[in-house]
Amino acid sequence: MQVNKNKRLLSQLVRGAAIAFGSVALLSCASTPEQAPQNESFELTVLHVNDHHSTLDAKQQTLVWAEQEWQVEAGGFPRVGAQIKALRAANDNVLTLHAGDAVTGSLYFTLFGSEADARMMNNVCFDAFTIGNHEFDNGDAGLAKFLQQLGTEQCQTAKLSANIKPEVGESPLTPDNEWHMFKPYTIVERGGEEVAIIGLTIASKTKKSSQPDRSTEFLDEFETAQKYIAEVQRQGVEKIVLLTHIQYERDKELVKQLPGVDVIIGGDSHTLLGDFSEFGMKSAGSYPTELTNADGDKVCIAHAYQYSLVVGELKAEFDGDKIAACGGRPHYLLGKDIQVSDGIVTTYEPITTALKESGVYSFVEPDTELQSILEDYRSKVDDFSAEVIADVPQQICSQQVDRNRRAGCAQVISSGAHRVVAEAFLHSVPEADFAIQNGGGVRSDISEGDFTVGDAFTVLPFANTLVKLELTGSEFKQAMEEALAYAVSDGGSQGAYPYGAGIRYSVDLTEETGSRVSNLAVWDKGSQTWQPMSARATYILVTNSFIAGGQDGWDTFYRISERGRARNTGIDYAESLVNYARAQEVLQRPEEFATQSYTPVEDK
Repeated sequence: MQVNKNKRLLSQLVRGAAIAFGSVALLSCASTPEQAPQNESFELTVLHVNDHHSTLDAKQQTLVWAEQEWQVEAGGFPRVGAQIKALRAANDNVLTLHAGDAVTGSLYFTLFGSEADARMMNNVCFDAFTIGNHEFDNGDAGLAKFLQQLGTEQCQTAKLSANIKPEVGESPLTPDNEWHMFKPYTIVERGGEEVAIIGLTIASKTKKSSQPDRSTEFLDEFETAQKYIAEVQRQGVEKIVLLTHIQYERDKELVKQLPGVDVIIGGDSHTLLGDFSEFGMKSAGSYPTELTNADGDKVCIAHAYQYSLVVGELKAEFDGDKIAACGGRPHYLLGKDIQVSDGIVTTYEPITTALKESGVYSFVEPDTELQSILEDYRSKVDDFSAEVIADVPQQICSQQVDRNRRAGCAQVISSGAHRVVAEAFLHSVPEADFAIQNGGGVRSDISEGDFTVGDAFTVLPFANTLVKLELTGSEFKQAMEEALAYAVSDGGSQGAYPYGAGIRYSVDLTEETGSRVSNLAVWDKGSQTWQPMSARATYILVTNSFIAGGQDGWDTFYRISERGRARNTGIDYAESLVNYARAQEVLQRPEEFATQSYTPVEDK
């Protein structure tokens, strides 16, 4: 035991020196238990969520069991809070972590910015939060505002990312020093043991698929992790958690290359882990996933799905400073009211029992405090969203392209919601020859029945406006090739894929960059016919401000904007859908699509 005491004393001395020279080692949040005697065997419980995307309300969930479909209320941030508080009370040595993308994606963010999310998160009290790519959707200034709202005197959430480098003195994130609003890591104490938590943010995707300031840099995830693992080890800390927003598959790749890592809590890929097969849901792997790091030591990896539906409960058992066992489970949060979708059921006890015994579902009552906070905002959301503006006879799907396989309600070329959105752009900017909408900007189906203002903002939840670009046919072809290259690249985003109106093209992803797009044609309003796109002719394109600024790999659009051939109309892109729906009165499922033929990568 004297060795352990000496180790802790040396750690304190080294950390004191590190702080004096500008390194960072913070003690985090309000839930720290009293210090316990040091033991060789030590169990750390990590409660975690990721990618809740301003989804604060519960959702209706369809489960398939015993050859029946069942409807049940699922998730919602008040249930997340209730489950975290209950598990925190039931366990010792607890960390509560959020792996990024807390904001953007619902009307709560559209109407209130990050305020509602921050209030809810502060009530739960996360020990650490790592910055996700969507935290940059309103630029460095939007992220700075959220980070200022996140944390209180009673709950000092550590805000982390080791590989984000805003320009000091230029970015609101770094007005006077490199680590003004967030830190690369924090060190917390649980049960007499020190645990380092290092934050990582997906680099390429954030730079190209969100809207950080252009001067803000994103460093390589692997090299950055290596650097800070070594730094915390020099301070005598050997229990190391990576809190990442870099996707599940990349977490698995990263851990094999890194020494010293014990636990990865991740996000960005919206990955469901655990065995849900009995209830008709597919997962990407086991919860937790066990791998070995570059030292050959066991590592526990866990993700917690998306949209306030799951709380992860990871149990990491240490033998000294190495992981001896990974355990725990996901808690898919359900309400108690279950209904069968069709047919006659006399008792719900069998499915209730099956869910309780599943090891992945948990029945949870919403936390009353969080429910009260939510009600402060919900009435305004309900008032804003309630107006019915059109009828939808059939569901209009919003399936995005998949980089490797055919996807969609039928197939990738028939993503009707994207087509409707592009038509709405043309309706708002009638002087444009054609419209383009990237796949990732449309976030939900257009459901059958009444279509409301709230539905329009759910389909298009981001802070984008419509932009007109003046460009030649050859420039548009180049922009398409760039976007497709980004869509299929490692670290890219399938959300870059183009959908359009007034434009036609064929896509073959088995070809090399520069030859993937063919058969470009533009609808000629005068002759009411399709005409081949001329490389030298000039066209007016309307799109959203996100890709007009060069995001999602649309680099040529940015260069055109920089050359003065772009004009921001100031029309909110969701408002364009509202106006189009009002004018149409009935939104029909489209039968024609911009993509005329599509060959995915796997067909090569």
